[in-house]
Amino acid sequence: MKPLAQWPADYRRRLCGVLTDIDDTLTTHGRITPEVLHALARLRAAGLNLVAVTGRPTYWAMPLLRLCGFDAVIAENGASAFWLDDGGRLCSWFYADEPTRKEHRRRLEAFVPELRRRFPGIAVADDAPQRIGDLAFDIGENITPLPASQVEEVVAFIRAHGFFATASSIHAHASLVRFCKQTTSAHVLADVFGFDDATARAGFAFVGDSGNDARMFAHYPHAVGVANVAAHVAMLEKAPAYVTNAPYGAGFVEFADAILAARG
Repeated sequence: MKPLAQWPADYRRRLCGVLTDIDDTLTTHGRITPEVLHALARLRAAGLNLVAVTGRPTYWAMPLLRLCGFDAVIAENGASAFWLDDGGRLCSWFYADEPTRKEHRRRLEAFVPELRRRFPGIAVADDAPQRIGDLAFDIGENITPLPASQVEEVVAFIRAHGFFATASSIHAHASLVRFCKQTTSAHVLADVFGFDDATARAGFAFVGDSGNDARMFAHYPHAVGVANVAAHVAMLEKAPAYVTNAPYGAGFVEFADAILAARG
């Protein structure tokens, strides 16, 4: 990873949008600071499209969309997406119809006792009732963050029981479908905003911090990790091209400042 200062100004100047993770990228210890909200507002005022791409649940997406002023929010690592049409009406996309989602949820909940028997210190994440596509387990949100080796054990256990799995800095996710931040981002950018994938790769920067951002880091040439990504680099197939000096939300502000400085 190169220091953010080596990100060419010409590339930053030509950006038309930002894709951003939320937890431990926009947030600092679970909170969005005033400085981050101001950075988002400045990016928006500069004319950039803002899309949040998060592992957080579907029913967190709608308030995030309106309160933070995102153009779209992609939730549950790609299981759902929300945006506003030209008239300000809420639009949505889901990975499957409601009966299918309910059946997937039943199977995921039946798996919980098995995982708890193997890892008694791990509970279902607090935000589980707001999810429609996956089930998340707390590996660092309300407990001391698990070491990377144990996170790998949890992910392997989920996969061994026939589910797809990924992990962020706070949650391990299990699902019946292989959700992907990158493929849903490509779908939303193309079908909602008219950016084909080649244009999006050239014109959007992505900023994130952990394992469930791996495909985004690999796909977008202008991929940036906030400094705390260092704890997760070993789990990534490809590290982000650039890294900030500051961690968490302060790293996002540094990222935003770099973009805006290049635009004059």
